[in-house]
Amino acid sequence: MKVSKYRVGSRRFIAFVDEHDIPVCSLANTFLYDVFLNASFSTKARVAYELNLVLDYFSSISINLESRVNSGNLLTASEISAFYGMMRLKKTAFNSLKKISIIPNIETKSIRNAISASIYNNNKVSIDTTTGRISTLRKYLIYIFNHYHGDYSTPEWLLDNFQSLIAKIKAKESYSSSKIIANPVELVESVIPNDLYHSFLNVIKPYDKNNPFKNSKLRNYLIISIMNQAGLRRSEVCKIKISDCQFYGEYNKIKVYSSPDDPSDPRLNRPDKKSGRPHISGINASLMHEIAFYIQNIRKKFVRSEQHDFLFVSEKDTHSTAGLPITREIVNYMFVKVSNTIGFKIKPHQLRHKWNERLSEKGIEKGLDRDYLEDMRRNAMGWQPDSSMGRIYNDKHEQLAAIELMTKHQEKVDGSKK
Repeated sequence: MKVSKYRVGSRRFIAFVDEHDIPVCSLANTFLYDVFLNASFSTKARVAYELNLVLDYFSSISINLESRVNSGNLLTASEISAFYGMMRLKKTAFNSLKKISIIPNIETKSIRNAISASIYNNNKVSIDTTTGRISTLRKYLIYIFNHYHGDYSTPEWLLDNFQSLIAKIKAKESYSSSKIIANPVELVESVIPNDLYHSFLNVIKPYDKNNPFKNSKLRNYLIISIMNQAGLRRSEVCKIKISDCQFYGEYNKIKVYSSPDDPSDPRLNRPDKKSGRPHISGINASLMHEIAFYIQNIRKKFVRSEQHDFLFVSEKDTHSTAGLPITREIVNYMFVKVSNTIGFKIKPHQLRHKWNERLSEKGIEKGLDRDYLEDMRRNAMGWQPDSSMGRIYNDKHEQLAAIELMTKHQEKVDGSKK
């Protein structure tokens, strides 16, 4: 079984299919559109891949969840524990662990355990990923239990056993969630060292001798420059439309908003703004003039660009995509190329962190109040009013300032003792 994404007209759908692309596992398919009916396409896709992994795992150990729930023979505590252990790993590691357990020529248990532990530690997924898989199992079990037993007079013992099962799974879910570090911003001096940051900005310029791109130099420069100047995510820059750009007045603003089911978007995996508020981002007027030049002199060369309003288009026709809107994968590729050139790995989201660092520095220089700076940051990033991200960035900058202050003080103290 695999996950298939397809389009009917302007609408996109997800289904579980077999190797011949024939829909299978009807309950899993209806689960996606019953429980996640109003969820975004990307959420449906994430849940589908999680459920596919979960069902593959249970199938590999000869457990049919639907049959077990239908018969009332629910998962045991040991089966849940084994499931939890495997869900902490990359899918590619599942078979490796199985092979270790059946290798006949490894005679000592300690060696087998050591190899198994090594594979386990080297193949862990993030806590968020583990929690998502566990949560999807819990929701699917509730769905199929209601399907088989919801319309009937269910025995009290079965209800009690099922509620106990769900509580055990939720405990694993909560255990994983409780381990998530609250502060996602590392306390490092800078997410991108300033010298490398300036090298990064120089090498993307179309005329720089070290520019790593043979083609699309102006387009790539504009994309990265917008992300740098506005702090936008890669999805947000991929979905900018010409009509979102302010080619008048101050010539320096771009509208950022969510439109997950935009019928004018021909991409199957449509990029979208992450949850948050619509907002306006600012860029230099000179950059906006360069964007206008790109539209008038480069974008217009591609016939398919006339079919939509999206700003940045593919300039290669390898898969008949020239003139169609760019994908997030193109942005990832751009960052890999530039990172290799400067010898330092920079990911798209790190420019967003760097933007926030620079805002903190400018805010301190201008003597802005902490709360005002937090509100300014929240609005510029499009975060919800109750988001704590602004406070996190402020805290980071203040902690670093305190460390620098005390380090200098200690240096003076140490110097006075000599």
